[in-house]
Amino acid sequence: MEQQMMWIIAVIGTGTLVGVFLRMKEGFGPFNLRAVGIVVIATFAALLAVRGDSALPAGMGILGATAGYLFGIVDTPRQGGPTGRSG
Repeated sequence: MEQQMMWIIAVIGTGTLVGVFLRMKEGFGPFNLRAVGIVVIATFAALLAVRGDSALPAGMGILGATAGYLFGIVDTPRQGGPTGRSG
């Protein structure tokens, strides 16, 4: 049952990641990087939780640090405001 659940989570995560890539229009900007990173981290965290061995706390710590980095990325505003014109 555990093996089957891991495959189900992996397939759902892969399908979601493919969907994110298909919806990308402007390449890897900060927003798209966050979307891909969150999907990958959520998939790996779910796989680690289902596996549930002694590596769970270390794995969740690393995934949590990566997620914190992704959520902490700040977009830099363009010069001249939202219209892009200066002056």
